[in-house]
Amino acid sequence: MTLKESLLKVGYLPENLPPTFTTDALGGFLAAKKGWISKKPVRAANYNASKRGMTRRTFSLLHPQTAHDLAAFIDLHADAFTEFFARSPFSLSAPRLMEDGDRAVQIASHSELEAARLAKLAPFRFIAKTDISRFYHSIYTHSVPWAFHGKAAAKADRRAASEATFMNRLDAVLCSGQDGQTIGIPVGPDASRYVAELVGTAIDLEFVARGGAENCEVIRHVDDVWIGAHTHADAEAALWKYREAIRSYELDINESKTLITSEQFQFSDVWPSDISTRIEFAINSPSKRVPDRLRAALEYAFSLAAKDGDDGILKYTLRYLDRSELADEHWEHIEPFLKRAAVHFGHTVDYVARIVVWRHLARRDLEIAEWTPIIVNLLLRHGRLGNDGEVCWALYVALRLRIPVPLEVARSIVTNCGALSTVSLLSMAEFGLVDAAIFSFAENAIITETASGAYWPIFLEWQAKDWPEGVFMVSDNPLIEEIAGSKISIFDATQLPAVFDDFDEEDFGSVGHAIETRTSQYDDDDDDEDEAQEEEDDDLDF
Repeated sequence: MTLKESLLKVGYLPENLPPTFTTDALGGFLAAKKGWISKKPVRAANYNASKRGMTRRTFSLLHPQTAHDLAAFIDLHADAFTEFFARSPFSLSAPRLMEDGDRAVQIASHSELEAARLAKLAPFRFIAKTDISRFYHSIYTHSVPWAFHGKAAAKADRRAASEATFMNRLDAVLCSGQDGQTIGIPVGPDASRYVAELVGTAIDLEFVARGGAENCEVIRHVDDVWIGAHTHADAEAALWKYREAIRSYELDINESKTLITSEQFQFSDVWPSDISTRIEFAINSPSKRVPDRLRAALEYAFSLAAKDGDDGILKYTLRYLDRSELADEHWEHIEPFLKRAAVHFGHTVDYVARIVVWRHLARRDLEIAEWTPIIVNLLLRHGRLGNDGEVCWALYVALRLRIPVPLEVARSIVTNCGALSTVSLLSMAEFGLVDAAIFSFAENAIITETASGAYWPIFLEWQAKDWPEGVFMVSDNPLIEEIAGSKISIFDATQLPAVFDDFDEEDFGSVGHAIETRTSQYDDDDDDEDEAQEEEDDDLDF
């Protein structure tokens, strides 16, 4: 598979969507296109997802014309990108093409980053830590050609078709893909990693040019920077020069996460080992003691997450339970923990959804009646808040367990959530799990929109699947009409969790885990990188 094909087939969607979303057919269709197809400004579909620390992050599902041109450009200039990335002496986040992976590219994992930090920074007495504030959302698209060609050369020749300053084309594609706006790049597609690393590498080189790398050691992972120095004065000087390098690209540091530490710097967190030790102690206890001690271990994890405001602690615990097959062996003790986590911490809903669906498919003993009010209430709450991540995963559980969604809840989702939540909901209506009146309600909600805007996935699915109503919807986008005319969809209700991929239905009982090896790298590399993030690693001990 070429880089272009990979970016469009497996690197297109935001990470950590339910398995019902797919761009395999759409990616293949777009990969066959030649030339540049961006004609007029379009917008990406937004996907509001939870982020560790009980905050939110907005991902983008690029419009197909933007996705094509971005992938085509990166594929065309792949060697230039690779050579430029190699010039940074500090980076651990240069994208690497994955062969037969679940994503198109990968960057250094949390465990690789942690090992590098320990190896390179341990000899230094002082460590300065900073990151670029709202990196993806703040990148000035015009700074992309500055980063590669130099500001003077890029400003002297601004033509998108320029051969000398060819990165102008990338600037134009990014700008066109967000309705002409020049601030920010999309979060979610693997292609954006190339853009972010381009700017990050340029900042590294500017830092070196300013003499900032003298008497110190530096590590950068996407937008996170660590500087090791022997004296506090050297750490301050290097930090100031890195700040100036960042500002030269119209960006700034995150002051709230910038500090200089000494012996108190933590290379890793203690709590993962603490939680795993408590769980292991519980399950290795005499049989009559196991229930009480396991409940106590899980209560400890829950209280720690609540006290620290860190829902990532619960995701670590859920993955540990899954990898240890405890969700299978001690289901009667684990299930209440799953319910409590999902109700109180939205960031855990995707893991809970995976485990619940796995239990239903692999063991066929799930009490669906007990989960029905929980799922409906999750949809009601997060639908009102516009939380697409929790809504899509809760809808996925409802689809697999055949839980009906009340019409008033469905209307709230259409009113407050993004296009992907609405696509999930309308697809459920096909199976009679939502009242068909939702089609008319959805049509009225987007009646003033076109397929060039943020609701393009709804227009695509509606036309490709011949959903009812929709007579007043005006696509006004030839590419979407062409894709829909080929009956290409981005939602496949038959798709099962990835852990069942290599099994026939009669063998589902032999599937021992619910959570796939990797679910996302974005919790590792955007804004939260200083926090321990086991949830994305298969390696359970830091």
